[in-house]
Amino acid sequence: MMRVAAVLAAILTLSPMIGGCLGTDLVPSLIDDSTENEPLRINHIQMEGTHNSYHVEPIFSPTREYMYTHQELGVQASEQGVRQFEIDVWWDVREGLRVYHNQYDSGTTCPTFQSCLETLLLWSQENNGHHPIMIWIEPKDWLEQGVEITTTVELTGILQEIEDEISQFWPANLTITPDDVRGDRSNLTEGVLEEGWPLIDESRGKAMFILLATGDMRGLYMDDRPGLVGARMFPMFTSQGQYPGEEVIFSLTDPIGDGGEITRLVEEGFIVRTRADSGGVEPDNNDTSRFEAALASGAHTIATDYPGPVEGMDYWIEIPEGNPSRCNPVIAPVWCTSLDIESLETSV
Repeated sequence: MMRVAAVLAAILTLSPMIGGCLGTDLVPSLIDDSTENEPLRINHIQMEGTHNSYHVEPIFSPTREYMYTHQELGVQASEQGVRQFEIDVWWDVREGLRVYHNQYDSGTTCPTFQSCLETLLLWSQENNGHHPIMIWIEPKDWLEQGVEITTTVELTGILQEIEDEISQFWPANLTITPDDVRGDRSNLTEGVLEEGWPLIDESRGKAMFILLATGDMRGLYMDDRPGLVGARMFPMFTSQGQYPGEEVIFSLTDPIGDGGEITRLVEEGFIVRTRADSGGVEPDNNDTSRFEAALASGAHTIATDYPGPVEGMDYWIEIPEGNPSRCNPVIAPVWCTSLDIESLETSV
Protein backbone atom coordinates (compact mmCIF):
# COMPACT_ATOMS: atom_id res chain seq x y z
CA MET A 1 0.00 0.00 0.00
CA MET A 2 2.88 2.41 0.76
CA ARG A 3 4.40 1.73 -2.65
CA VAL A 4 1.05 2.37 -4.34
CA ALA A 5 0.65 5.64 -2.45
CA ALA A 6 4.14 6.74 -3.46
CA VAL A 7 3.49 5.98 -7.12
CA LEU A 8 0.20 7.88 -7.04
CA ALA A 9 1.88 10.86 -5.38
CA ALA A 10 4.55 10.92 -8.08
CA ILE A 11 1.94 10.71 -10.83
CA LEU A 12 -0.06 13.57 -9.33
CA THR A 13 3.10 15.69 -9.04
CA LEU A 14 3.96 15.08 -12.68
CA SER A 15 0.37 15.25 -13.95
CA PRO A 16 0.72 18.65 -15.73
CA MET A 17 3.69 17.34 -17.71
CA ILE A 18 2.05 13.98 -18.44
CA GLY A 19 -1.20 15.65 -19.36
CA GLY A 20 0.57 17.94 -21.83
CA CYS A 21 2.41 15.10 -23.54
CA LEU A 22 -0.05 12.22 -23.45
CA GLY A 23 -3.49 13.74 -22.84
CA THR A 24 -5.34 14.60 -19.66
CA ASP A 25 -7.24 11.28 -19.40
CA LEU A 26 -4.21 9.20 -18.39
CA VAL A 27 -3.92 10.14 -14.71
CA PRO A 28 -7.64 9.79 -13.85
CA SER A 29 -7.76 6.36 -15.49
CA LEU A 30 -4.78 5.18 -13.45
CA ILE A 31 -6.33 6.45 -10.22
CA ASP A 32 -9.75 4.96 -10.98
CA ASP A 33 -8.18 1.55 -11.70
CA SER A 34 -6.33 1.61 -8.38
CA THR A 35 -9.45 2.33 -6.33
CA GLU A 36 -11.85 -0.20 -7.81
CA ASN A 37 -14.83 -0.57 -5.47
CA GLU A 38 -15.01 -3.67 -3.30
CA PRO A 39 -18.56 -5.09 -3.39
CA LEU A 40 -20.62 -4.45 -0.27
CA ARG A 41 -21.45 -7.48 1.82
CA ILE A 42 -23.87 -7.94 4.67
CA ASN A 43 -21.11 -7.64 7.27
CA HIS A 44 -20.45 -4.11 5.99
CA ILE A 45 -23.64 -2.91 7.71
CA GLN A 46 -24.32 -1.41 11.13
CA MET A 47 -28.03 -1.53 12.00
CA GLU A 48 -30.41 -0.79 14.85
CA GLY A 49 -32.19 -3.64 16.58
CA THR A 50 -34.77 -4.05 19.31
CA HIS A 51 -34.60 -6.25 22.39
CA ASN A 52 -37.77 -8.32 22.97
CA SER A 53 -39.18 -6.71 19.84
CA TYR A 54 -42.79 -7.81 20.52
CA HIS A 55 -42.90 -6.40 24.07
CA VAL A 56 -45.79 -4.49 25.69
CA GLU A 57 -45.40 -3.17 29.23
CA PRO A 58 -47.59 -5.00 31.78
CA ILE A 59 -50.25 -3.02 33.65
CA PHE A 60 -48.50 -3.78 36.94
CA SER A 61 -44.80 -4.26 36.36
CA PRO A 62 -42.86 -6.13 39.07
CA THR A 63 -39.58 -4.62 37.89
CA ARG A 64 -38.22 -1.62 36.01
CA GLU A 65 -36.85 -4.05 33.44
CA TYR A 66 -40.35 -4.67 32.05
CA MET A 67 -41.40 -1.03 31.79
CA TYR A 68 -41.21 -0.36 28.05
CA THR A 69 -43.48 -0.89 25.05
CA HIS A 70 -42.50 -1.43 21.44
CA GLN A 71 -44.48 -0.46 18.38
CA GLU A 72 -45.66 -3.45 16.36
CA LEU A 73 -42.96 -5.00 14.21
CA GLY A 74 -43.98 -3.43 10.91
CA VAL A 75 -43.99 0.06 12.44
CA GLN A 76 -40.53 -0.52 13.91
CA ALA A 77 -39.28 -1.46 10.45
CA SER A 78 -41.06 1.26 8.48
CA GLU A 79 -40.94 4.24 10.85
CA GLN A 80 -38.07 3.58 13.28
CA GLY A 81 -35.56 2.00 10.92
CA VAL A 82 -35.21 -1.21 12.92
CA ARG A 83 -33.58 -4.02 10.97
CA GLN A 84 -32.82 -6.55 13.71
CA PHE A 85 -35.60 -8.15 15.74
CA GLU A 86 -35.66 -10.47 18.75
CA ILE A 87 -38.54 -12.88 19.37
CA ASP A 88 -39.01 -15.11 22.44
CA VAL A 89 -40.84 -18.33 21.61
CA TRP A 90 -42.65 -20.68 24.03
CA TRP A 91 -44.28 -24.00 23.19
CA ASP A 92 -47.93 -24.29 24.27
CA VAL A 93 -49.74 -27.63 24.21
CA ARG A 94 -52.97 -25.97 23.01
CA GLU A 95 -51.79 -23.08 20.87
CA GLY A 96 -48.42 -24.08 19.45
CA LEU A 97 -45.63 -21.50 19.38
CA ARG A 98 -46.50 -18.47 21.52
CA VAL A 99 -44.55 -15.20 21.81
CA TYR A 100 -44.13 -13.38 25.14
CA HIS A 101 -41.42 -12.71 27.73
CA ASN A 102 -42.59 -14.71 30.76
CA GLN A 103 -45.70 -15.37 32.86
CA TYR A 104 -45.27 -12.07 34.73
CA ASP A 105 -44.55 -10.11 31.56
CA SER A 106 -46.79 -11.47 28.84
CA GLY A 107 -47.80 -8.40 26.82
CA THR A 108 -47.06 -8.82 23.11
CA THR A 109 -47.89 -7.18 19.80
CA CYS A 110 -47.84 -10.56 18.01
CA PRO A 111 -49.06 -13.43 20.23
CA THR A 112 -47.88 -16.27 18.01
CA PHE A 113 -44.65 -16.94 16.16
CA GLN A 114 -46.65 -17.20 12.96
CA SER A 115 -48.19 -13.74 13.46
CA CYS A 116 -44.76 -12.19 14.13
CA LEU A 117 -43.35 -13.69 10.95
CA GLU A 118 -46.36 -12.71 8.88
CA THR A 119 -46.17 -9.11 10.10
CA LEU A 120 -42.49 -8.80 9.21
CA LEU A 121 -42.91 -10.58 5.89
CA LEU A 122 -45.74 -8.24 4.87
CA TRP A 123 -43.53 -5.21 5.53
CA SER A 124 -40.58 -6.86 3.79
CA GLN A 125 -42.50 -7.66 0.63
CA GLU A 126 -43.94 -4.14 0.47
CA ASN A 127 -40.40 -2.71 0.90
CA ASN A 128 -38.32 -5.33 -0.86
CA GLY A 129 -35.33 -3.09 -1.44
CA HIS A 130 -34.35 -3.26 2.22
CA HIS A 131 -30.99 -4.71 3.17
CA PRO A 132 -31.29 -8.14 4.86
CA ILE A 133 -32.94 -8.11 8.26
CA MET A 134 -31.84 -10.30 11.16
CA ILE A 135 -34.43 -12.14 13.26
CA TRP A 136 -33.03 -13.50 16.51
CA ILE A 137 -35.16 -16.27 18.01
CA GLU A 138 -34.89 -17.28 21.66
CA PRO A 139 -36.66 -20.56 22.52
CA LYS A 140 -37.98 -20.45 26.10
CA ASP A 141 -38.49 -23.36 28.49
CA TRP A 142 -38.93 -23.07 32.26
CA LEU A 143 -37.02 -26.26 33.12
CA GLU A 144 -34.13 -25.49 30.81
CA GLN A 145 -33.83 -21.91 32.08
CA GLY A 146 -34.14 -22.88 35.75
CA VAL A 147 -31.91 -25.93 36.05
CA GLU A 148 -30.46 -26.30 32.54
CA ILE A 149 -32.27 -29.57 31.86
CA THR A 150 -33.55 -29.93 28.31
CA THR A 151 -36.05 -32.75 28.87
CA THR A 152 -39.12 -30.70 27.96
CA VAL A 153 -37.27 -29.07 25.08
CA GLU A 154 -36.77 -32.51 23.60
CA LEU A 155 -40.29 -33.74 24.43
CA THR A 156 -42.05 -30.73 22.92
CA GLY A 157 -39.79 -30.58 19.88
CA ILE A 158 -39.84 -26.78 20.08
CA LEU A 159 -36.64 -26.39 18.06
CA GLN A 160 -38.03 -28.38 15.16
CA GLU A 161 -41.36 -26.57 15.47
CA ILE A 162 -39.53 -23.26 15.09
CA GLU A 163 -37.68 -24.58 12.03
CA ASP A 164 -40.92 -25.83 10.52
CA GLU A 165 -42.72 -22.50 10.99
CA ILE A 166 -39.83 -20.56 9.50
CA SER A 167 -40.04 -22.84 6.46
CA GLN A 168 -43.83 -22.50 6.34
CA PHE A 169 -44.22 -18.77 6.90
CA TRP A 170 -41.04 -17.29 5.36
CA PRO A 171 -40.25 -18.10 1.71
CA ALA A 172 -37.07 -20.12 1.19
CA ASN A 173 -35.93 -17.80 -1.60
CA LEU A 174 -36.09 -14.87 0.84
CA THR A 175 -34.06 -16.61 3.54
CA ILE A 176 -30.27 -16.56 4.00
CA THR A 177 -29.30 -19.92 5.52
CA PRO A 178 -26.07 -21.55 6.72
CA ASP A 179 -26.00 -23.51 3.43
CA ASP A 180 -25.95 -20.22 1.49
CA VAL A 181 -22.99 -18.90 3.49
CA ARG A 182 -21.03 -22.16 3.56
CA GLY A 183 -21.26 -22.69 -0.18
CA ASP A 184 -18.74 -25.26 -1.40
CA ARG A 185 -16.54 -24.91 1.69
CA SER A 186 -16.36 -27.56 4.38
CA ASN A 187 -17.81 -25.38 7.16
CA LEU A 188 -19.29 -21.96 7.88
CA THR A 189 -16.06 -20.41 9.12
CA GLU A 190 -14.27 -21.29 5.90
CA GLY A 191 -17.18 -19.96 3.91
CA VAL A 192 -17.05 -16.61 5.70
CA LEU A 193 -13.28 -16.18 5.82
CA GLU A 194 -12.51 -17.45 2.32
CA GLU A 195 -15.59 -16.50 0.29
CA GLY A 196 -17.16 -13.73 2.40
CA TRP A 197 -20.74 -13.06 3.43
CA PRO A 198 -23.41 -12.69 0.73
CA LEU A 199 -23.49 -9.42 -1.20
CA ILE A 200 -25.97 -6.79 0.00
CA ASP A 201 -27.44 -6.24 -3.46
CA GLU A 202 -28.07 -9.98 -3.82
CA SER A 203 -29.62 -10.14 -0.35
CA ARG A 204 -32.17 -7.33 -0.51
CA GLY A 205 -35.62 -8.32 0.70
CA LYS A 206 -34.23 -11.32 2.60
CA ALA A 207 -33.94 -12.34 6.26
CA MET A 208 -31.43 -14.23 8.38
CA PHE A 209 -32.67 -16.22 11.37
CA ILE A 210 -30.34 -16.62 14.36
CA LEU A 211 -30.85 -19.05 17.26
CA LEU A 212 -30.40 -17.08 20.49
CA ALA A 213 -29.53 -20.01 22.77
CA THR A 214 -26.51 -21.35 24.61
CA GLY A 215 -25.46 -24.57 26.33
CA ASP A 216 -27.51 -27.71 25.89
CA MET A 217 -30.34 -25.91 24.07
CA ARG A 218 -27.95 -24.86 21.32
CA GLY A 219 -26.25 -28.25 21.48
CA LEU A 220 -29.52 -30.04 20.75
CA TYR A 221 -30.11 -27.88 17.71
CA MET A 222 -26.63 -28.44 16.31
CA ASP A 223 -26.45 -32.16 17.14
CA ASP A 224 -29.69 -32.76 15.23
CA ARG A 225 -28.27 -30.88 12.22
CA PRO A 226 -24.67 -32.02 11.69
CA GLY A 227 -22.68 -29.28 10.03
CA LEU A 228 -25.89 -27.21 10.01
CA VAL A 229 -26.72 -28.74 6.65
CA GLY A 230 -30.33 -27.86 5.87
CA ALA A 231 -30.66 -25.66 8.97
CA ARG A 232 -32.81 -22.53 8.79
CA MET A 233 -31.05 -20.76 11.69
CA PHE A 234 -27.48 -19.76 12.46
CA PRO A 235 -26.46 -20.61 16.04
CA MET A 236 -25.22 -17.75 18.21
CA PHE A 237 -22.03 -17.82 20.30
CA THR A 238 -20.59 -15.70 23.08
CA SER A 239 -16.99 -16.81 22.58
CA GLN A 240 -14.89 -18.84 20.18
CA GLY A 241 -13.75 -22.44 20.56
CA GLN A 242 -16.92 -24.39 21.41
CA TYR A 243 -17.92 -25.45 17.89
CA PRO A 244 -14.96 -24.76 15.62
CA GLY A 245 -16.05 -24.29 12.06
CA GLU A 246 -19.60 -23.16 12.86
CA GLU A 247 -18.94 -20.02 14.94
CA VAL A 248 -19.67 -17.05 12.68
CA ILE A 249 -22.31 -15.05 14.61
CA PHE A 250 -21.70 -13.74 18.13
CA SER A 251 -23.62 -11.92 20.86
CA LEU A 252 -21.54 -9.79 23.24
CA THR A 253 -23.98 -7.53 25.06
CA ASP A 254 -21.50 -5.29 26.93
CA PRO A 255 -19.87 -3.05 24.33
CA ILE A 256 -17.93 -1.15 27.00
CA GLY A 257 -16.32 -4.15 28.66
CA ASP A 258 -16.13 -6.26 25.50
CA GLY A 259 -15.53 -3.51 22.95
CA GLY A 260 -12.07 -4.76 22.00
CA GLU A 261 -13.28 -8.32 21.50
CA ILE A 262 -16.24 -7.13 19.43
CA THR A 263 -13.93 -5.15 17.17
CA ARG A 264 -11.56 -8.09 16.79
CA LEU A 265 -14.38 -10.41 15.73
CA VAL A 266 -15.73 -7.80 13.31
CA GLU A 267 -12.29 -7.27 11.76
CA GLU A 268 -11.90 -11.03 11.28
CA GLY A 269 -15.16 -11.10 9.32
CA PHE A 270 -17.69 -12.40 11.83
CA ILE A 271 -21.07 -10.83 12.66
CA VAL A 272 -21.66 -9.47 16.18
CA ARG A 273 -24.74 -8.31 18.09
CA THR A 274 -24.59 -6.08 21.17
CA ARG A 275 -26.94 -3.91 23.26
CA ALA A 276 -27.20 -0.16 23.81
CA ASP A 277 -29.16 -0.42 27.06
CA SER A 278 -30.53 -2.92 29.55
CA GLY A 279 -33.04 -2.92 32.38
CA GLY A 280 -33.80 0.78 32.09
CA VAL A 281 -30.45 1.87 33.55
CA GLU A 282 -29.22 3.89 30.59
CA PRO A 283 -32.64 5.39 29.70
CA ASP A 284 -33.31 6.54 33.27
CA ASN A 285 -29.98 8.38 33.32
CA ASN A 286 -30.07 9.51 29.69
CA ASP A 287 -26.72 7.75 29.41
CA THR A 288 -25.62 7.07 25.84
CA SER A 289 -22.08 5.92 26.66
CA ARG A 290 -22.97 2.27 26.12
CA PHE A 291 -24.55 3.10 22.77
CA GLU A 292 -21.54 5.17 21.74
CA ALA A 293 -19.23 2.28 22.64
CA ALA A 294 -21.42 -0.07 20.60
CA LEU A 295 -21.21 2.21 17.57
CA ALA A 296 -17.44 2.52 17.82
CA SER A 297 -16.93 -1.23 18.31
CA GLY A 298 -18.29 -2.00 14.86
CA ALA A 299 -20.99 -4.35 16.16
CA HIS A 300 -23.34 -5.08 13.29
CA THR A 301 -26.58 -4.95 15.26
CA ILE A 302 -27.18 -2.73 18.29
CA ALA A 303 -30.32 -3.66 20.21
CA THR A 304 -32.34 -1.26 22.37
CA ASP A 305 -35.60 -1.05 24.30
CA TYR A 306 -36.04 2.51 23.00
CA PRO A 307 -35.82 2.80 19.19
CA GLY A 308 -37.99 5.94 19.18
CA PRO A 309 -39.00 8.87 21.40
CA VAL A 310 -41.02 8.13 24.54
CA GLU A 311 -43.09 10.76 26.32
CA GLY A 312 -41.37 12.02 29.46
CA MET A 313 -37.98 10.53 28.53
CA ASP A 314 -35.01 12.10 26.75
CA TYR A 315 -33.32 8.81 25.88
CA TRP A 316 -33.77 6.94 22.60
CA ILE A 317 -31.38 5.79 19.92
CA GLU A 318 -30.98 5.71 16.18
CA ILE A 319 -28.02 4.94 13.94
CA PRO A 320 -26.26 8.25 13.20
CA GLU A 321 -26.40 9.25 9.52
CA GLY A 322 -28.22 6.01 8.80
CA ASN A 323 -30.85 5.62 6.10
CA PRO A 324 -31.81 3.79 8.31
CA SER A 325 -28.59 1.77 8.69
CA ARG A 326 -25.07 2.86 7.92
CA CYS A 327 -21.74 1.55 6.69
CA ASN A 328 -19.92 -0.38 9.40
CA PRO A 329 -17.27 1.99 10.82
CA VAL A 330 -14.73 -0.78 11.34
CA ILE A 331 -14.91 -2.94 8.24
CA ALA A 332 -16.88 -1.22 5.44
CA PRO A 333 -14.94 0.14 2.42
CA VAL A 334 -14.03 3.81 2.76
CA TRP A 335 -16.16 4.80 -0.24
CA CYS A 336 -19.34 3.28 1.25
CA THR A 337 -22.24 5.60 2.12
CA SER A 338 -25.50 4.96 3.96
CA LEU A 339 -27.36 5.27 0.67
CA ASP A 340 -25.29 2.37 -0.67
CA ILE A 341 -26.65 0.25 2.20
CA GLU A 342 -30.29 1.32 2.03
CA SER A 343 -32.54 4.35 1.92
CA LEU A 344 -35.62 4.23 4.13
CA GLU A 345 -37.39 6.58 1.72
CA THR A 346 -36.63 4.60 -1.44
CA SER A 347 -36.64 0.96 -0.27
CA VAL A 348 -39.95 0.10 -2.01
